[in-house]
Amino acid sequence: MSKLPIDVPKEKLQQVRMDMFRKVQREKRAKKRIVSVAIASLFCLSLLFSIRVSPTIAGHVAKIPGFQAIVSAVVRDKGIKDIVDNEYYEEINVTQTKNGLSLTLQGVIADTSGFVLYYDADASFDISKLNLEEVQLFQGDEKIKGGGSFTSNQSHQTHIFSSVEYGFSEPFAYTSKDFKVVFRFYEKDMGNIEITIPFSLQNEIAKEKTITANRTVDVDGQKFTITKIRRSPLKTALDIEVDEANTMQILSLDDIAVETENGERREGIKYAMAMGRNMHDGKFTLYLQSNYFHDSDSLKILIGAVHAVPKGEDFIEVDFGTKEVLTKPDYLDWDISVTQQSVSVAAKKWDDRRRHTFLNSAVKADGTTLKYTGGSFSDDDQYLFATENFENYDGKAKIYLSYYFNPIGKNIELNIPLK
Repeated sequence: MSKLPIDVPKEKLQQVRMDMFRKVQREKRAKKRIVSVAIASLFCLSLLFSIRVSPTIAGHVAKIPGFQAIVSAVVRDKGIKDIVDNEYYEEINVTQTKNGLSLTLQGVIADTSGFVLYYDADASFDISKLNLEEVQLFQGDEKIKGGGSFTSNQSHQTHIFSSVEYGFSEPFAYTSKDFKVVFRFYEKDMGNIEITIPFSLQNEIAKEKTITANRTVDVDGQKFTITKIRRSPLKTALDIEVDEANTMQILSLDDIAVETENGERREGIKYAMAMGRNMHDGKFTLYLQSNYFHDSDSLKILIGAVHAVPKGEDFIEVDFGTKEVLTKPDYLDWDISVTQQSVSVAAKKWDDRRRHTFLNSAVKADGTTLKYTGGSFSDDDQYLFATENFENYDGKAKIYLSYYFNPIGKNIELNIPLK
């Protein structure tokens, strides 16, 4: 089998080599250790430009401390690869140490739709028992609302490399380029460890590109309209409105993607098809990998399947006080159990699809929102499992379905002009 050719941007690599040469000459009189670190860093950055077509190179680079998180992101998301290629990724490389824990903020990506921080950490103690409890991001002295999404430490891990992601349902205003991020960890023997890292952005924040689409899709009499396509470096957002006259509640659009004129496909971002607004209110937003840095006259939107259930039969009712399922639709064939502030679901697999969140929007008996705090997901050969967690509450709640496999339409294509 012949090897895939590696796409090497020669001019960019030549510039990297020249910059590296100048840096080495400039620092030659300084400590040799600093020079070696600079060489390694520049070498790794140059390799980032070729990892899209060379997974082998990506695998090697990912083993170098400080680059695992961004390399992992580039490999799984073509939009992040574009960000690195177009030098929109900002290297921070600031380290703070406290109570034996050393954390380095390696870099950030910031635009009007979101904020991603890439970091790694080492410790003088057993880091496998360290747990990340909370991350707070501040612009100036003002805390950015909405918690960042992050992954807790995995067992048996000896080195942490990960990211924290913020998504904004409305374009974020960069009133200042000065930020700080606060990481709060907990370890049984060490207790609470808080590390604060201030940093400043250097790039001009890319402006969102918005196209008014207003394309209505009719699937077996059930209609929804793609009103806008909003593109930023981190993601492409599709704003969608559902027809009030529908007799079915649309729950999900499966396998959604955009395709450019040259046939390049950008997939939905896994676990980021989160609704910018409540889908049950008739408006929601789906997020896909970005093609922000590519100019084209049109986009093709691809929808693998539309899933819907009868209107008014799109929720279950539970009592967190008695830990009971009070009501559920007749068609719902899931095994459901209620525990303290959690609802667990076991759904028989319909095919080899990925894991799903099934229930994540809820209201209390008094009509106020019951906050969703996250979930855990797994599967085996026969079932998909999900445990959805909610804020502390011991009363009755109505919890809406966010997914049920019931396709009413498949393989939909829409051509959207961009100019």
